[in-house]
Amino acid sequence: MKKIYLLTLLLFFAFFTNAQVTVQGVPRNDIKQNSVHKNGLKTTTTVTSFSDIQYWVGTGSKKAAFVVQWNDGKNPDALVWGFKWDGNATGEDMLKAIAKADHRFYSLVYQGTTFGTAIGGLGFDLNGQGTNGLYKNNNVTYPLYPLNGIINTTAYDFDDYTAIDAANDHWKSGWTTGYWSYWVKNPTDTDFGYSSLGASSRTLENGAWDLWNFYPGMVDQPISTTLTPVSAYASPATFTDGYFMVNEDWYGHTNGSVNFVNNNGQINYRIYSDKNNNEAFGATTQYGTIYGDKFYFISKQAADGGDTQYTPGGRLVVANATTMQKIAGFNTIGGGDGRFFLGVNEHKGYIGTTTGIFLFDIDNLQVGTLVPETNGKGQIGNMIRTSQYVFAVTQNGGILVINPNTNAVVQTIAGAFYSIVQAKDGSVWAIQQQKLVNIHPTTFVTTDYAIPTTKYIGDWGAWYAGRLTYSTKQNALYWINSINAFSSGSQIVKFDVTTKTFNESFAAIPGQTGTYKQIPYGAALRVNPVTDELILNTTESGYGAHYQKNWVHTFSSTGALTNTKILNDYYWFPAVTVFPDTIAPVVQSTFPSQTTVNSTTTIDLKTVVSDADNLSLAIVKTVKSNSNSGVVNAVINTNDELVLTPQSTGTSTVVISFNSNGKLVEKSLVVNANLSTLGTADVRKLELGIYPNPATDVLNIKTQDKVLNTVVYDASGKIIPTQFSNGQTNVSTLTKGIYILKVVTDKAVYQQKFIKN
Repeated sequence: MKKIYLLTLLLFFAFFTNAQVTVQGVPRNDIKQNSVHKNGLKTTTTVTSFSDIQYWVGTGSKKAAFVVQWNDGKNPDALVWGFKWDGNATGEDMLKAIAKADHRFYSLVYQGTTFGTAIGGLGFDLNGQGTNGLYKNNNVTYPLYPLNGIINTTAYDFDDYTAIDAANDHWKSGWTTGYWSYWVKNPTDTDFGYSSLGASSRTLENGAWDLWNFYPGMVDQPISTTLTPVSAYASPATFTDGYFMVNEDWYGHTNGSVNFVNNNGQINYRIYSDKNNNEAFGATTQYGTIYGDKFYFISKQAADGGDTQYTPGGRLVVANATTMQKIAGFNTIGGGDGRFFLGVNEHKGYIGTTTGIFLFDIDNLQVGTLVPETNGKGQIGNMIRTSQYVFAVTQNGGILVINPNTNAVVQTIAGAFYSIVQAKDGSVWAIQQQKLVNIHPTTFVTTDYAIPTTKYIGDWGAWYAGRLTYSTKQNALYWINSINAFSSGSQIVKFDVTTKTFNESFAAIPGQTGTYKQIPYGAALRVNPVTDELILNTTESGYGAHYQKNWVHTFSSTGALTNTKILNDYYWFPAVTVFPDTIAPVVQSTFPSQTTVNSTTTIDLKTVVSDADNLSLAIVKTVKSNSNSGVVNAVINTNDELVLTPQSTGTSTVVISFNSNGKLVEKSLVVNANLSTLGTADVRKLELGIYPNPATDVLNIKTQDKVLNTVVYDASGKIIPTQFSNGQTNVSTLTKGIYILKVVTDKAVYQQKFIKN
């Protein structure tokens, strides 16, 4: 009997000695049961209460702690978060909530198994560079990136994954070469105990602890005596101290995105998606611009059908320029695919598309109708707003000059152009393959300057916003040279607008040694309007996985390379750099608060207003209001001069609005008009007409008063010699453009604009 009893005990002992170990609910015959069920937390840790936890995720009256211990030799190792909730929650709910909230933490999971969700890998971005992502079987061509902190798999293939930034991240994953063991501690428990269940089956209690402990090589690891509280994760609340990188993103996989580079060098990835619940832009986001307090993102198509991670936002997305919070999105933008957006005034914008230019109502956030005569000319390229006009580059129809007040095309400048900018001195410059073309901003007269040896080649076939850029501090333009239509050069070219001289080797693009070289992508080159530094983005030649390599270089205004940043490996395809607009225009003290006029008086507005982060000469000046137009006529001419013409004796308050890239400032001018020296019969508004307008040979002048003389001014204010005789002014010798006719009569002085054909 004793022998039978002893044998029974031996068999019972043998059964439990060789019993299966259950990992996250899955019975495992390949794991020996060693000390796994005895491995409790017997010692005091540095985190002894919830009051030590720094980062809490979620809201509610119930609390639990979440610990991850990697055992990878990197410190700090065992990290702890806090989780709050109401109602019911599982261990899986806690893990997913923390992964979504803390962008440093990421996980590999197999969802939908018989035993619930299996946790295959856990990672943490130790150096804060946002390099969260995995390679499966070392496939660097198609990396995997987390959505809400989760990367999904459909098998127990956890051993196949490695971290992109393996050197600087916590990352452990496995199933047969190591595995994540699950430990739990309820409020009534003295120590942690091994859980044979998975996180999906773990019902959290208020005051509970969950701990994930990785066993490398299938070897048990004691629970750490030091649990380090994770500092709270916080993305920037505002985006003003750096610059934006608008990205095409990975076509066929992901919709467009935008990153932000802080002045301290920190790169914040996908900031719009971060602030808007994983919403992105449309497919191939090729342009972005800030106007006023809004950021306008333009994509070629409304959505990327291959994107399963981010919600598409449409061809046009409007966001708050400071916080990145979404304001509106539009799939349809009038016609065709998106190309460009230009703020025209505080109420109106122009949307450039593949079929023409369409109006955009900024006040009501509505896409409007086609701007007449802008269709049928191929794609719309980039556009600029001067103080008087809009210049729009087209693929097949030259450059269109548009009156922004009437939306009418007033001039077409023929030629095959790629891009257009305005320089610091107010001059307008367009670029062709091997020449710069200077366009007078108001008369539209052109002057060509041949680029000595290098070329500039744009790409209408895969349109981007152009590599021609300008400085707001120097009177200079910059661009990147080209070898041919398929190959960029390696030099940044500088053009001195004042001296009209070229420096075709101003600065060299880095990384020109070895088989695979750095090449510019998208617009590639922009100038910081505040620091005057050049920002150049490059990618790696070679196609395929090489395009995951991206750099951002900073050059001083003298061409010296001062800084290089390396972006996380990913197919960003950076499209254009955009700088925050944080400074409003400033009106100088030289602008009078009041003035007295006895005859037509002009005040030069170009010299009284400036903007530290925009072109001062591009500031739009308008007469917002005139309290008594019967006393004084107030207009702003094409030379940005306020013209005050007294109509009668009295006082009027004229309010001038200054609009610099959508930021407004207003100034009031009290005008005292005095016509007391004239007889009562002469104190009346001058009735005058000129015709034809536009004119080819002569201007006829019709008025009841006696015309004594006429004077013609060009748009810059320069007097142009003409002959006046028998009520006519001969304009046949003038070049085509816009002029001002000043008519002096025996009763008053009158100015009127006319066009010379």
